[in-house]
Amino acid sequence: MKNVAKFIAFFILPIAVFILWIGGFFSNRIPAGYAKEAPKVVSGLKIETVNKQKVYEKYKIDGYTTSKNTAQVSTKLMGKILKINVKEGDYVKKGQLLATVDTSEIKAQKQELLAALKEISAGRKEALAGEKAAQAQYDFMKITYKRIKNLYQENAVPKQKVDEIEMKLKGAEAQLDQVKAKLKQLEAKEKQLQAKLKQIQIMENYGYIKAPFDGYVIKKLIDVGSMAAPGMPIFIIGNKDIQFQSFVDAKYINNIKVGDNLTIYIDAYNKTYKGKVVEKNENADPMNNSFSIKVDIPDEIGVGFYGKSYINAKEEEKILIPETAVSRLNNTTAVFVVDDNGIIHLTPVELGEKYNGKIEVKSGIEDGQKIVVEGINKACDGCRVSL
Repeated sequence: MKNVAKFIAFFILPIAVFILWIGGFFSNRIPAGYAKEAPKVVSGLKIETVNKQKVYEKYKIDGYTTSKNTAQVSTKLMGKILKINVKEGDYVKKGQLLATVDTSEIKAQKQELLAALKEISAGRKEALAGEKAAQAQYDFMKITYKRIKNLYQENAVPKQKVDEIEMKLKGAEAQLDQVKAKLKQLEAKEKQLQAKLKQIQIMENYGYIKAPFDGYVIKKLIDVGSMAAPGMPIFIIGNKDIQFQSFVDAKYINNIKVGDNLTIYIDAYNKTYKGKVVEKNENADPMNNSFSIKVDIPDEIGVGFYGKSYINAKEEEKILIPETAVSRLNNTTAVFVVDDNGIIHLTPVELGEKYNGKIEVKSGIEDGQKIVVEGINKACDGCRVSL
């Protein structure tokens, strides 16, 4: 009995349904004397043929704004940071005071040198007066010796008088030489102290850390009270030429080149900026498998701001249609397809990504089909397009 039932269900019944379908049993029947209703004709529609288009999958790159040229600013002194006058992001002018290092020991040495120079100056003044007096005495004795010698030659004075004056002349000459030697010694000492003072003043100036050029404070690497050492960076200063720097996955190294134009979106400004790739590192960093690029962007942007952009990653062919062609109803997306007879069919579609005013159709329609792209509010399923 069960076998008979299975035979009827799986063999006899399908054949019967097929015969009825062939005979038009399931077709809409039009009563005798009535003509089939003609489709509604609609006009004012714009129709386009669907074609596959080449598109690029986008890859997001992100990075930060930085200065085109940077410099590490340091001091040549070992000392404590007494004051810092700027903060990160500040714009500074060339020569502007950024920070001050403790130079109290240098100032003490400077005062000692100034005191020594004052003493030397007084000694020189005294020596100059002594030189003047010694020179006058020597000149007087020289004239006197000449006069006495002439008198001696005339037998007017004894030889003893000549010898006496000659001894006094030699004494005046020795005194003059001694004073001149002392003066020369003082001058040499003064010159030596002046050289030391100049060096001390240079060292003192090292305590005033100044901006090397106009630009931005990119990094402040030390705080008040910390010890600074010669060559140790205290600030990183960048000039006002701004760049966007990003590290890109190495697999996209052939997808970007110097000269490419990029649109950079800066979060802090909530604005996009046009930029051009001016530098690309052709070698990847093995630590993070990425390569760096630098993009010139407008100088109005500061440094240290996060930004992002997109580059073309992979070429594909996709069906793209205008967004105006999409009908949305109850979470369903569809388009109006026009067949070869001009009949409109509302066809569900699966959508993908957007591309500059167009949207990808992943399934539902095929390349070469015609669809309504404008006036979909007038279109209806089963209507005919007005020629």
